[in-house]
Amino acid sequence: MLRLIAVSLALVGAACSPPAQQEAAKSDVGDMNMAEPAAPAVAGAITSTGTVTQVDPAAGTITINHGAIEAVSWPAMTMQFTAEDPAILQGVAVGDSVSFELKSATETSVVTRVHEQ
Repeated sequence: MLRLIAVSLALVGAACSPPAQQEAAKSDVGDMNMAEPAAPAVAGAITSTGTVTQVDPAAGTITINHGAIEAVSWPAMTMQFTAEDPAILQGVAVGDSVSFELKSATETSVVTRVHEQ
Protein backbone atom coordinates (compact mmCIF):
# COMPACT_ATOMS: atom_id res chain seq x y z
CA MET A 1 0.00 0.00 0.00
CA LEU A 2 2.78 2.42 0.88
CA ARG A 3 4.53 1.53 -2.34
CA LEU A 4 1.35 2.36 -4.30
CA ILE A 5 1.10 5.75 -2.56
CA ALA A 6 4.79 6.50 -3.25
CA VAL A 7 4.38 5.65 -6.95
CA SER A 8 1.20 7.75 -7.15
CA LEU A 9 2.95 10.73 -5.55
CA ALA A 10 5.88 10.36 -7.95
CA LEU A 11 3.53 10.35 -10.94
CA VAL A 12 1.58 13.38 -9.67
CA GLY A 13 4.86 15.25 -9.07
CA ALA A 14 6.10 14.41 -12.56
CA ALA A 15 2.81 15.51 -14.13
CA CYS A 16 2.90 18.86 -12.31
CA SER A 17 6.54 19.63 -13.11
CA PRO A 18 7.37 21.11 -16.51
CA PRO A 19 9.73 19.08 -18.66
CA ALA A 20 13.38 20.15 -18.58
CA GLN A 21 13.15 21.34 -22.19
CA GLN A 22 10.35 23.76 -21.30
CA GLU A 23 12.31 25.07 -18.31
CA ALA A 24 15.33 25.74 -20.56
CA ALA A 25 13.12 27.58 -23.04
CA LYS A 26 11.64 29.69 -20.23
CA SER A 27 15.06 30.68 -18.97
CA ASP A 28 16.20 31.61 -22.50
CA VAL A 29 13.15 33.86 -22.94
CA GLY A 30 13.66 35.35 -19.49
CA ASP A 31 17.08 36.59 -20.55
CA MET A 32 15.75 38.35 -23.63
CA ASN A 33 14.68 41.98 -23.51
CA MET A 34 10.98 41.76 -24.31
CA ALA A 35 10.19 45.47 -23.82
CA GLU A 36 8.29 47.36 -26.49
CA PRO A 37 10.58 49.22 -28.84
CA ALA A 38 10.86 52.89 -27.92
CA ALA A 39 9.19 55.43 -30.17
CA PRO A 40 11.74 57.19 -32.31
CA ALA A 41 12.84 60.49 -30.83
CA VAL A 42 11.78 63.46 -32.89
CA ALA A 43 14.26 66.31 -32.83
CA GLY A 44 12.97 69.78 -33.47
CA ALA A 45 9.52 71.07 -34.21
CA ILE A 46 6.88 68.83 -35.75
CA THR A 47 5.23 70.91 -38.44
CA SER A 48 2.76 70.41 -41.26
CA THR A 49 0.43 72.32 -43.52
CA GLY A 50 -3.23 72.01 -44.28
CA THR A 51 -6.59 73.66 -44.76
CA VAL A 52 -8.75 74.75 -41.84
CA THR A 53 -12.14 73.02 -41.93
CA GLN A 54 -13.42 74.23 -38.56
CA VAL A 55 -12.22 76.68 -35.92
CA ASP A 56 -13.65 77.53 -32.49
CA PRO A 57 -11.45 80.10 -30.71
CA ALA A 58 -13.77 80.12 -27.68
CA ALA A 59 -13.33 76.36 -27.22
CA GLY A 60 -9.67 76.51 -28.25
CA THR A 61 -10.03 73.94 -31.04
CA ILE A 62 -9.17 73.86 -34.71
CA THR A 63 -9.83 71.16 -37.28
CA ILE A 64 -7.30 70.87 -40.09
CA ASN A 65 -7.26 68.72 -43.22
CA HIS A 66 -3.49 68.17 -43.26
CA GLY A 67 -0.92 66.32 -45.32
CA ALA A 68 1.08 63.34 -44.09
CA ILE A 69 3.25 64.04 -41.04
CA GLU A 70 6.15 61.62 -41.32
CA ALA A 71 7.71 62.63 -37.98
CA VAL A 72 4.80 60.96 -36.16
CA SER A 73 3.93 58.40 -38.88
CA TRP A 74 0.56 59.96 -39.75
CA PRO A 75 -1.06 59.73 -43.16
CA ALA A 76 -2.93 62.73 -44.55
CA MET A 77 -6.21 63.19 -42.68
CA THR A 78 -8.63 65.67 -41.14
CA MET A 79 -8.11 66.04 -37.40
CA GLN A 80 -9.24 68.29 -34.58
CA PHE A 81 -6.49 69.83 -32.44
CA THR A 82 -6.53 71.77 -29.19
CA ALA A 83 -4.61 75.04 -29.16
CA GLU A 84 -2.10 75.27 -26.32
CA ASP A 85 -3.04 78.96 -26.18
CA PRO A 86 -6.46 79.70 -27.73
CA ALA A 87 -5.22 83.18 -28.70
CA ILE A 88 -3.26 81.60 -31.59
CA LEU A 89 -6.59 80.85 -33.27
CA GLN A 90 -7.66 84.51 -33.49
CA GLY A 91 -7.95 85.57 -37.11
CA VAL A 92 -7.88 81.99 -38.45
CA ALA A 93 -10.91 81.12 -40.58
CA VAL A 94 -12.41 78.10 -42.32
CA GLY A 95 -10.78 77.66 -45.72
CA ASP A 96 -7.46 79.24 -44.68
CA SER A 97 -4.29 77.43 -45.77
CA VAL A 98 -2.12 77.21 -42.68
CA SER A 99 1.14 75.86 -41.38
CA PHE A 100 1.03 74.55 -37.84
CA GLU A 101 3.25 73.04 -35.18
CA LEU A 102 2.47 70.13 -32.87
CA LYS A 103 3.50 70.45 -29.24
CA SER A 104 5.54 67.22 -29.21
CA ALA A 105 5.68 63.63 -30.42
CA THR A 106 3.78 62.59 -27.29
CA GLU A 107 1.28 65.47 -27.30
CA THR A 108 0.27 65.37 -30.94
CA SER A 109 -3.28 66.63 -30.38
CA VAL A 110 -1.99 70.00 -29.15
CA VAL A 111 -0.91 72.76 -31.55
CA THR A 112 1.43 75.50 -30.39
CA ARG A 113 1.45 77.63 -33.54
CA VAL A 114 -0.93 78.20 -36.43
CA HIS A 115 0.06 80.59 -39.24
CA GLU A 116 -1.89 81.49 -42.33
CA GLN A 117 0.11 80.83 -45.49
